[in-house]
Amino acid sequence: MPKKKRKDIRRSWVILSDWMRLRSVFCLARFVGGLPKGRLAAFITLCVACVLSKVNGTETVTIDPHTFTIQDGYDVVQVAAPPLVKRPMHMCFDNDGVLYVTDSSGNTDKAPVQLKDPQHRVLRLVDRDGDGIFDESTVFADSLPLPEGILVHDGSVYVGAPPHIWELRDTTGDYVADERSVWFDGGSIENCGNDMHGPYYGTDGFFYWCKGAFAPQQHQLANSRMRTSRAAHIYRALPDGSQLERVITGGMNNPVGLAFSATGERFLSGTFFDLSAAGRRDGVLHAVYGGIYGRKNPRVLAPHPATGDLLPVLSHLGPAAPSGIVMPQNAAVGLGGDLICTEFNTRRLSRHQLSHAGSSFDAKVSTFLESDQTDFHPTDVIEDADGSLLVADTGSWYKICCPTSKIAKPDILGAIYRVQKKDMAQADDPRGLAFDWQNPEVEWLSDERPAVVTRAVECLAAKENIELLCLSPARVNAIWTLHRIPGRYARDVIRQCIKSSDPEVRVAAIQSVALWRDKNAVNSLIDVLSKTENPHVLRVAAMALGRIGQAQATVPLLECYSAEMDPFLKHALTYAIYEIGELNSLPKQHPVTKRVQRMLKLDRTTIRSAKYPEIEFIKADKPGPEAVARQKKQLDRLAVFLPQGDAQRGEKLFHNREKEKCVTCHLKGSEGVRLGPDLTRIGAIRSERDLLEAIVLPSASISRYHETVNVVTHDGKVISGLLVKEDVSTMFLASAEGAMQAVAYADIDHARYSNVSLMPEGYGKILTPNEIADIVVYLKRSDGLRPAGYGRPTRE
Repeated sequence: MPKKKRKDIRRSWVILSDWMRLRSVFCLARFVGGLPKGRLAAFITLCVACVLSKVNGTETVTIDPHTFTIQDGYDVVQVAAPPLVKRPMHMCFDNDGVLYVTDSSGNTDKAPVQLKDPQHRVLRLVDRDGDGIFDESTVFADSLPLPEGILVHDGSVYVGAPPHIWELRDTTGDYVADERSVWFDGGSIENCGNDMHGPYYGTDGFFYWCKGAFAPQQHQLANSRMRTSRAAHIYRALPDGSQLERVITGGMNNPVGLAFSATGERFLSGTFFDLSAAGRRDGVLHAVYGGIYGRKNPRVLAPHPATGDLLPVLSHLGPAAPSGIVMPQNAAVGLGGDLICTEFNTRRLSRHQLSHAGSSFDAKVSTFLESDQTDFHPTDVIEDADGSLLVADTGSWYKICCPTSKIAKPDILGAIYRVQKKDMAQADDPRGLAFDWQNPEVEWLSDERPAVVTRAVECLAAKENIELLCLSPARVNAIWTLHRIPGRYARDVIRQCIKSSDPEVRVAAIQSVALWRDKNAVNSLIDVLSKTENPHVLRVAAMALGRIGQAQATVPLLECYSAEMDPFLKHALTYAIYEIGELNSLPKQHPVTKRVQRMLKLDRTTIRSAKYPEIEFIKADKPGPEAVARQKKQLDRLAVFLPQGDAQRGEKLFHNREKEKCVTCHLKGSEGVRLGPDLTRIGAIRSERDLLEAIVLPSASISRYHETVNVVTHDGKVISGLLVKEDVSTMFLASAEGAMQAVAYADIDHARYSNVSLMPEGYGKILTPNEIADIVVYLKRSDGLRPAGYGRPTRE
């Protein structure tokens, strides 16, 4: 049957199903017609709201086995499924519209083990008939370690697979990679494989990638200084590998996805950004140059000069495990300038609608797409040439260091979906394949098709095009084209754009002169500080002056500083003065002077952290068949009581410190203690069965970073507890009662994670089955307490 006909039949069936469900509601309402009039009306209203496909600005789409909830006006279709793909992870198009996909083998060994036995692959998907659904899949490369990103650029395919970024090339034209080489060696690979994510291609023509984990990496940066760091970073370098530098530093262990705005701003998704309050953890950052971000982690952040407090998180997402993120550029789909982020744990894509706030942004966060299936795990989202979005669902194979996938289900495969505007007209040659790309024209920079513009920027970056680029009305696109052209003439043209009346043109031009460290731009940038009120322009101007490093900018930077400024602008001004390093002309008692003095002193000091002990993972003992059957029987027996669970009774029990004692170890909203996992939004990522298991069998599935650590000191002393804090010389372990004990790294002989939860066994006996059901229902129903504006409104 033709694909279009199948799609029309599916849509008709969804409409028919909705009508049948609605009719059933009215039949049921007639059946209960004996209810009082007021209650009957309320009953009908509730039922209609529950079954109609449009509820609270959302619609539902059924694609077996999923029922997707999506924001009103959008549709979702499946465009690739087994056998074309099995467990897709990351995606990237080439200029011809071929989709390259990293596809997992389902191997769930720790990353160092996978490095020795690489089993993953890169697929090449082709849509032959141009209907948006892929028809053909071939293997471009196989035998790859755990992939953490993919980028197609200038005829090569780059795959991040810790500890390397590999460059894969097809030199024979048979669509199979016959050459592979190491483009970048990170030098570390930890168990979770989060030492690296990426690479990504920035608006500015640089490759970007993220360093995670806390293993030390040593790299020679563009300033010829050899630097070693355990902290998280965004790195960047030109495609030839030159100009390697750090962009940001962080105390988080898993920075993941990067998105870029048209003017060169960066946005980062990842996990463990902020543990300062209930309901926080993962999120999205506005990643400004030189910034230091959460979480608070003195052990890895101590050697890095900071301009003040950690810079704030843009969007708090709780335990969502955000991964892929994109800022769509095609305005036709209605998402231009927003951020769309995949959330592995919560089975959804979040939408972050940005607005200017000081020199940074605010974000209104909502659920854009959500599946009702717990085995839906979106890992990447990218923009297609027509403005639609492709979403990779990797299935349920992944359980490496993941709090919601403790049991790998490699037989539950994934797929790729397309999200688009409803009744969206088919784009006419969205990639401009009919154009003569051997003879590109400057007019193409003004094209309404972003894919055409992106390719034109690369193709027009030649000296002979500079005069025509000066005349282009697409000023921002022309700037990024000129930015890719070396030489004085291109720099002269971009400097003139600093004076533009358009803030976006000014920001793009300043970003360019900063990357080129154009000393001839200093006077123009100083003028910006004194004559511009736009905080975004001020921030990037300060950043550029710091990178250029001319002493004459120090006093103007300080004069621009104000205690009332937002933290991002304060950071940019302070970091610029630090990079310039000229303090003689600064007032001695000024707070910026004192801060920069401390930063420069730290920069000259070698902080010799005590050797951090490697905490060994213990392979979990698989329970025998009898134990498995016994545990299943216990859970099955208790699950019978779940339908009768009462959330109000569960809430009272949860906060009963005498009997249940939940809040003595767990945070929930504004109450409790952070020893065990934060339960503020636990219902969004755990099923009722999972929650039931966590209460009565706590050691069966222990969340990451909540494993008990058993330390043996050199003198034979054994200390156990939850690792709650570290600094440059000491770890702090907390017992279940909350008692804290400091253990110096130098005193530790060895340390291991335990397979026994800090949460004691026995709640299955302390609590009745009904009480356990009440607590489970309370935790599951109170998956809210999301940030303001996040997700769908709750219905009672």
